[in-house]
Amino acid sequence: MKDIQGEVFNDFEAPTTTDGSFTGRQTVAKATQKHLQMKLEQEIVEVNQRLKTSKTKVTIHSRKGTIQLRATLPLKPMDVDLKGKHRKQYTISLGIPASFDGLKTAEEEAQELGKLIARQTFAWTDKYLGIKAYKKESISFREFYEQFESFYFSTRKRNLKSENTYQGVIRCYRRHFLQDIPINSENLVNCILTSKTPHTREHAIKLGYIIAKKFNLKIDFKILKLKIEKNERNIPSDKDITMGYFCFDLHLQKIKAVKPKSIKSNKIYKLIYGLIAVYGLRPREIMNQPDLNWFVSSENKNCTFKVHESNKTGYREVFPFVSEWVELFDIKNPENINLLKDYVDREITPSSLAGMVTNLSKFFSNIGLKFTPYDLRHACAIRAHLQGVPIKAASDNLGHSVDIHTKVYQRWFGLENRRKAFQQTAENNNEVDKLKDEVLCLNKRINQLETELARYKLKVMM
Repeated sequence: MKDIQGEVFNDFEAPTTTDGSFTGRQTVAKATQKHLQMKLEQEIVEVNQRLKTSKTKVTIHSRKGTIQLRATLPLKPMDVDLKGKHRKQYTISLGIPASFDGLKTAEEEAQELGKLIARQTFAWTDKYLGIKAYKKESISFREFYEQFESFYFSTRKRNLKSENTYQGVIRCYRRHFLQDIPINSENLVNCILTSKTPHTREHAIKLGYIIAKKFNLKIDFKILKLKIEKNERNIPSDKDITMGYFCFDLHLQKIKAVKPKSIKSNKIYKLIYGLIAVYGLRPREIMNQPDLNWFVSSENKNCTFKVHESNKTGYREVFPFVSEWVELFDIKNPENINLLKDYVDREITPSSLAGMVTNLSKFFSNIGLKFTPYDLRHACAIRAHLQGVPIKAASDNLGHSVDIHTKVYQRWFGLENRRKAFQQTAENNNEVDKLKDEVLCLNKRINQLETELARYKLKVMM
């Protein structure tokens, strides 16, 4: 059979979605499924060719998610051919799933059936009548855990993004599903119910859906969801962000014997702080193959930051949300850029990337910052709204969809920001009213001047 990653997904590029929303995930899932189906159909053609070459009088076909056998066989019991023949073409369903593993099983079954036909020993047993269809033995959640990685990547391309997603999925499996109980609907629901918060429940349901689909379990996942409660989040103001930048230097001043390694780390994290504050980047996007040569290039007239295509939402070129901070935060400092280059110049794996992000968050906390790296990103989303940046432009710059921008990020649009928005709207309205008054005055003055000009012309003519 095919090597899933080496051959099946070798020529496949998953579509770049703008976020982790349901719509975005569905887009990737549909594209992946379409590609898998195409490859499966190609493999079915090859299997049928092998069967033909070996003179096996059986073919295989894919229909409604299963692989079926087709052959000319003696009439079934109680079956009658209107033309009086004693043989007829039948389609036999053994309950084999339409997958590459299933295809291997189907080819073996086709060869076995072909031998019975060739030896003229075929008989309509329960197996071929469909009374006792092919079934996999029931396994426990712990047993399936050992197979899960292979199964997971049999239906999706293995890359940094899918590896990172898998790490989260397998953690959820270990936390809620790793038990010595058989996989069935009741036990699957009970595993999901061990997750008590809306966030962990959401992840448990996603994993539960994968397992249910694999084992053809019918479960209504909607009733298992927990209501998401609004949490308070400390989104920093522009003043907080500016003051926070200087916390890095103050931190070093408090240390009696500063080691060179500490100075180096401080400069790197200080630069990352500035990049997130200015561009609203995800921390991972700075650490995973950033194009720092472009960033400091003289050709970079608009001072954009290029995010590598292997990140969560693919490649994008990001404009600064606050241009003045580029200079204030000294984010193009050659020495610091080189330090960041050395820091990110390593083999990037999901675990190493997660470790780098965790270390950044810890450093923020250690120097006394009251907000997280991601809060800086949220601040950019809110600032864009207050600045009147069109939602599509802001969401594209942040690398998420308009839906995520309006539904998720606006959740952190607190009381103070609402006050600013209303105040800004009132000020804009006042400005419009002032301009209207000025236009009226100017029109009045124009009318006066036109009248005076007409009188002057009459006087000259006389």
